[in-house]
Amino acid sequence: MTWYTHLSKWIAAGCTLAAAPCVAQDAPPAIMFQTGTGNAPVAQPVYVKPPRAEIACETLGLAERAISYGYYGGLDLPRQRLDGALFATALTKYREHHCSFGRSSGPAVIVIVDFAKHSSEPRLYRVDLRSGDGLDSPIRVAHGIGSDPDDDGYATVFSNVQDSLTSSLGASRGGERYVGINGLSLRLDGLEPSNNQMRVRDIVVHSYMPERRRYFNASLIAARGRPGSSEGCFVVEPDKREWILETLENGGFLYAGFSGKLPQPIIPVANPNVIFARGTGATPSAALQPAAPPISGIAAGTPGTPPTDPISPEPTASGR
Repeated sequence: MTWYTHLSKWIAAGCTLAAAPCVAQDAPPAIMFQTGTGNAPVAQPVYVKPPRAEIACETLGLAERAISYGYYGGLDLPRQRLDGALFATALTKYREHHCSFGRSSGPAVIVIVDFAKHSSEPRLYRVDLRSGDGLDSPIRVAHGIGSDPDDDGYATVFSNVQDSLTSSLGASRGGERYVGINGLSLRLDGLEPSNNQMRVRDIVVHSYMPERRRYFNASLIAARGRPGSSEGCFVVEPDKREWILETLENGGFLYAGFSGKLPQPIIPVANPNVIFARGTGATPSAALQPAAPPISGIAAGTPGTPPTDPISPEPTASGR
């Protein structure tokens, strides 16, 4: 018997004593890997914002006629509908600023504000120039406290002057988003002499955070009859902010106008019958002097007239 035979018997005896199988175990089923799965992190979907809808300048006239026929042809128009003359003026400004200088098209959806309406009324319109959609569904927006000196809810003074806290009339283009003291906001660039200081003045579009309701707030209407004012900015309710910012950002069009005749602000004149008491800091002779016009410059705030100051450079970072 060879040494190989002895070794085999010894191994067999060891297996018997251990009462353990010594045969090869069945191999586990093969694991099949799918191509590309590996251990790499799952790729997250990337949101790509669709391009801004545009309208061709050559079809703008035809669209305007169709909208005018469909929305302004009747006698009894809904009270909330955008004033027809203001709509026509906004389109004239649109052509001037978007259908010139070689451009063949512009944004199909624009924003128009009618500052003739009381601040408690919805007066900001997001209008689709292809169909007229939005002419009957305005939302509330604030005007500047400087535009409403008697705080009755009607804007009567418009200006382009720094620190006047007034609203400005005219056409403007939406700029970039940023985060300021009022949260997510959107800068505006005025396109006319009546509002070309908007970026320097920090006249922007924003809303307010619930914990920081400083001035404009629609919930004030029930108690005061008006929602309050801004410092000249276009302030909207929080649930409407993204809707408006998305419409205006990076090249959108906004026109702030005044339907009907623009009111002239009342400039106070000294009353000769007023007798000033000693120590008040004024004398009767001084009181008889005609009052100086306000620094807000009415002419500078009227579309079509030159501004009081040249266009200023880009401002430094602001917190508004």
